[in-house]
Amino acid sequence: MSKYKDPRRITARFNSSCSNCDCKIKKGDTAYYWPHGKLIFCKVCGEPEFRQFVSMAADEDVYNGSGNPY
Repeated sequence: MSKYKDPRRITARFNSSCSNCDCKIKKGDTAYYWPHGKLIFCKVCGEPEFRQFVSMAADEDVYNGSGNPY
């Protein structure tokens, strides 16, 4: 299911700030990275979008016959 440009959850390797709300992301914090736009989001901003993406990717895998529908 995982593709090269798919968004993913990461552990921040350095301090940065959220692309959406500008809150600080400290080294070691959980963050969400979108490689296509090189965007990083904090847990609050990124988690809902990431969960939606994972759900849609799983639905697509089932539709294409390569995923588990249960």
